[in-house]
Amino acid sequence: MSIILAALGISSAAVTLPAVSVSFQGRSLDPTLVVAVYILAITALIVPVGRAGDLYGKRAVLVSGLSLFSLGAFLAFVAPTLPVLIASRFVQGAGAAAMMAMPLASVRDLVSSGQIGRWMGVMGTMSAIGTASGPAIGGAVVASFGWRAVYLLQIPIALVALMLCLMCLQNSKRLDKQEAIDLPGAGALAICFGAFTLLLSDMANGFDTSVVTLTALAGVSFVAFLAIEANTDSPIIPPSLLRSQHLLACLAMNAIVSLVMMGILLVGPFFLVEGLGLTTAQMGLVLSVGPISSALSGIPAGWFTERMGAGRAMIAGALAMVVACAAMAALPFFFGLGGFILAFVLLAPSYQVILAALNTAVMENASEQDRGVTSGVLNLSRNFGFILGATSVSTVFWSLASFGTGIADGARIISFALAGTFAMCFVLAVGVVLLAVFSHRNNMTRIETGHS
Repeated sequence: MSIILAALGISSAAVTLPAVSVSFQGRSLDPTLVVAVYILAITALIVPVGRAGDLYGKRAVLVSGLSLFSLGAFLAFVAPTLPVLIASRFVQGAGAAAMMAMPLASVRDLVSSGQIGRWMGVMGTMSAIGTASGPAIGGAVVASFGWRAVYLLQIPIALVALMLCLMCLQNSKRLDKQEAIDLPGAGALAICFGAFTLLLSDMANGFDTSVVTLTALAGVSFVAFLAIEANTDSPIIPPSLLRSQHLLACLAMNAIVSLVMMGILLVGPFFLVEGLGLTTAQMGLVLSVGPISSALSGIPAGWFTERMGAGRAMIAGALAMVVACAAMAALPFFFGLGGFILAFVLLAPSYQVILAALNTAVMENASEQDRGVTSGVLNLSRNFGFILGATSVSTVFWSLASFGTGIADGARIISFALAGTFAMCFVLAVGVVLLAVFSHRNNMTRIETGHS
């Protein structure tokens, strides 16, 4: 329920933006911040929240997260102005960070090691359900009761999840009574990722003063974070994690495959509407194929991970993504809508296999005292990939469209841009295969060395 709610917090809020714009006409802030600030809060806080779970107990942090999410939803429901609504969404995002990190970190506490894969697959399915159902639920609620009702609806669901959390979970003990979360380090890391997120968004609009300011802020805060971590007894990210080649390879793969998935969600609508002439409603229906395919393939991906082993499943998923990216580059160009749907149906399940295998491989190797922060870092790499994909893939797409203006016209330009964009994604997917092979071999070597 926590994972579904966290995903709904993005997808259902997105459909409220037109109504929010009407409600707060003459505003000085951009209504898209209602969604952006939620994602920003998750990105900036998910690693410190994960570390807090290690120190103070996963249930305690999840309870706090669900409480913050409910409070943010209520404040958004009653928000009298757009700035208050945006601030409320930051509160919700802070809660959602815990709702994304703690379930993943708790899997090894709740199930045997032989069943981790299937539950990682279930979590992938829950996230896909939240993402896929958000637009439909949000659209129906906004049409019937107004945009505020979207947030009101979230409160009882969050409270049920909170009650179940209190009733069904036991809080893990704090690892060291003398250890506390490094607040200065957490603050510097949050500022760094917050500034970097805003920087990537601003760079899409060209080079200006804000880009320089955000670059400087991100750089200074990152240097400050390194200095703070070097002089503290309880770093936010334990140095042992950053020395793990297996983990670093998994984080890189996580970011790359997330970049590719964000790319299809961003450039797909332009291809369907401007390239194929679909209506907005038809475009939405076609794009729903991806989340539905993801939701249906999440649990089988978990079972596949258990049967094949996380390392081999990662390699298989990466190879499937290579095929899917090649299909997305070629099939829509030659076969139009049918080719796009077939390629999307191939792409979404391959992502779910990689996701289940990555989560399993990382969390199986996470030590008990570092599961929370490991989960936070894993989620951070995924969000980083989404953010990077939102800027880089769209930039490549429109650059190719501009280049194609001289050699084609109309729909052919958009088809050319989509093909070129996913040719780039194909290269990235090949890189994921190489990383998956390296990660699997590195992990097997580490296990054999440890056993010997």
